Amino acid sequence: MKYFKQYQSYKKHTKNFLESATRTSIRDSIEAVEIFIREPNINTMGQLVKTLTNSGTWISHSTLRHLHSHIDFFNRRNNFIYDEGFQEIIKAIANNDTSIFSKYDEEAVFEAIYLELDYTHKISEHKARFNIPKIDSTLVLISGVFNEIFSTPAFERGAQHLFKTKGIKYVAANVNGSKSSKHNSKLLAEQLKRYKDENPTEKLWLLCFSKGGLDTLHFLKNEREWAEENIVGVSTIASPILGSDHLKKKIFKMINSVHFFENTKLYQFIDKKRDIMMKEFQKSLSSDYQSSWFQRNHNDLPKLKFFSAIGLEAEWYESHIWMVLTKLIFQSSESNDGVVDTKNSQFPNYFKGINLGILRGHHLIGTRSSFYNQEALLESHLVMLDFLEKSGKI
Repeated sequence: MKYFKQYQSYKKHTKNFLESATRTSIRDSIEAVEIFIREPNINTMGQLVKTLTNSGTWISHSTLRHLHSHIDFFNRRNNFIYDEGFQEIIKAIANNDTSIFSKYDEEAVFEAIYLELDYTHKISEHKARFNIPKIDSTLVLISGVFNEIFSTPAFERGAQHLFKTKGIKYVAANVNGSKSSKHNSKLLAEQLKRYKDENPTEKLWLLCFSKGGLDTLHFLKNEREWAEENIVGVSTIASPILGSDHLKKKIFKMINSVHFFENTKLYQFIDKKRDIMMKEFQKSLSSDYQSSWFQRNHNDLPKLKFFSAIGLEAEWYESHIWMVLTKLIFQSSESNDGVVDTKNSQFPNYFKGINLGILRGHHLIGTRSSFYNQEALLESHLVMLDFLEKSGKI
């Protein structure tokens, strides 16, 4: 009987997700068509194509997920609910018993919180055994590489949920997904300072996805005093904090061989007009550069209430189609999410950051069309940070 109830609830969850995807996609598509009719040009045409493509992808993925739920009779992904360790952690959080940290580390506690909230969202009969706290800070979403190809900033769907359920305000920084961290750190400084001037009483919580985490670290290093006054903390999701080893792959070495001609007049003429092969962008992501940069500069980062990090890992068959391709191109012996190796997504031991562990998920879980439970993930951050504060860890 318990499996049948779970089956029914999960099927209902996928149906609701599909209906939401359909409503939103139709609305966005109609709006994009109207804009193109009103102002027909190459930009509005590009926006229309992007909207229709992303909407079609979202609806098709949601449809397949819902159809699969009809035959997923014995969903064993929920077996954790009967695990004694999981139950012990959840009970401790419900009772504000911070002594649980003497037995379990931050990674185990965060994973239990996420699993509990994910289960709550998907199984309607289950109620979370702890409250989701409200914060006074404004959430700032900072996206990563090439986020412009998607319809919304990374994790905006999750942020919208926090606004609807807890009244937590959010904004999205406008960074360039193909520019260097040096470039984007300046954009962040301009935008966040302007926002604070317009909203002087608000404190900011920066939620950074992928390369957005690197851009943010560079911004914080350059604006330490301002950050300590205006920013509560930073949370990174799947950010290559110590850079990416993928740029050492043969394919990139071959592509970058064009730089052997950097002393020629033709190269220099073109490079003045356009950054050939995005040298500075690649440099920002390189593990050789970023790992060394972090080690040199970590003491110059502002003393905020917290720095937290989570990484992701997924097998190729668990991944989004684009992540399947990246796993083929960037084959790695290291655990990864299709783009970022998990070892580089955590803060090093010499830095006082809080590593919240590695969750199952591919690198594109922050897109609007992802079935991943963004809502539970962001709620888990609220619960965990509140619990860490009660324990005196932050």
